[in-house]
Amino acid sequence: MFVAPSQDQLIKHYRTVAENTSLPVILYNNPPKTSVSLAPATVAKLAEVQNIAGIKDSSGDMTVTSEYIRLTRHIDNFSVLMGRDTLIYGALCYGAAGSIAACANVVPRLCVDIYEKFVAGDLKGSLKAQFTLAPLRIAFTLGTFPSVIKESLILLGIEAGPCMEPAGPMTADERAKLRKVLVDMKLLTG
Repeated sequence: MFVAPSQDQLIKHYRTVAENTSLPVILYNNPPKTSVSLAPATVAKLAEVQNIAGIKDSSGDMTVTSEYIRLTRHIDNFSVLMGRDTLIYGALCYGAAGSIAACANVVPRLCVDIYEKFVAGDLKGSLKAQFTLAPLRIAFTLGTFPSVIKESLILLGIEAGPCMEPAGPMTADERAKLRKVLVDMKLLTG
């Protein structure tokens, strides 16, 4: 992005969006992709807006996530959701309400297991599910997003269509590495 808004500009933007819809609004913090970060104090101010319902944090920075939780925990109807699939368990430990996980497109049951086992008090089971999920999320670096999701689905027998340019399809070598990850996760047979 060429635009790098200030925190005040971000507040104005999100307030304008929220004031012009009756739908719930979810903030999205993804500085690795946007080069813009929603500061915890900014999120705390925006959490006071009636129909701003939460934030998805894909920063990968647990300090940021935990500050979002700490600064908004007293606000009814505002949720902090983890957006980095490798950190779902950690975010739940801090008090996150859940996650919005890209890996859920490929292994929804495994993502749900992290949450359900955590809520049920099965912390070992939740952590085991988190560790089982991690290799798939880490494999996202094999190709340009969302090609790994589409290729995973195709390898699992679910037609997802080709990945549009400029991302395009994965190379044969990348696909072979992804296949190994899915085999190691016991989602495919060797």
